[in-house]
Amino acid sequence: MKKYIPNCLSVLNLISGAIGTLLALNGHLVYAGYSIFIGACFDFLDGFVAKLLCAQSAFGKQLDALADLITFGMLPGAILYMLIKTYESCPYRPYAALLIVVFAALRLAKFNVDPKQVDRFIGLPTPASAIIVATLPIMLARALYPHLVHGLTQPLVLPLLTMLLSYLLVSNIPFLAFKFQGFSFQANRSRYFLIALGALLIAAMHIEGLFCSVWLYILYALCSAKKR
Repeated sequence: MKKYIPNCLSVLNLISGAIGTLLALNGHLVYAGYSIFIGACFDFLDGFVAKLLCAQSAFGKQLDALADLITFGMLPGAILYMLIKTYESCPYRPYAALLIVVFAALRLAKFNVDPKQVDRFIGLPTPASAIIVATLPIMLARALYPHLVHGLTQPLVLPLLTMLLSYLLVSNIPFLAFKFQGFSFQANRSRYFLIALGALLIAAMHIEGLFCSVWLYILYALCSAKKR
């Protein structure tokens, strides 16, 4: 019985992504953004519970990837499509959102066949990309930082952001994985630093802090890649 629990959590992740996609296409973008956060919680739990119960399986790995494609690929694509459609006058630019779906699929397929991605990911993890997209409609609705809202709603900004995230998903840039091998500070110094700084940003700025935290994670990866 216990072997089905992680798969049930993966299905809940998939359902979150499917419901969120419908919400996005019906114009409820803030709720669609929250659906990504809910799906991310289920995504974390399915892996955690699978290890805890020793219930990992090839079937579960494939189901998890398919659920992630919906929640972290299709749903962000739907949100970006609606946002670009709102803020762009060109009728063709919203279709740039399809890139995030395609490149999320490529990223997930790449991850599934690469056993070396343990302490580091090759390419931006799909949940990180999706979280950036999830924060966009919430930040635009809250409008607590007018300069940030003004910047995001300028022509070409959202299509270019979509292309940048798509590139990062399939890039060869190594990204730190938050998988602790023990709790030694020396061995996990970078992880503790990013978690602490991210927590401070979220505490100070809330959803905007989460947006900045993911970009901090990306910036750290880019700086680390340059040093190699």
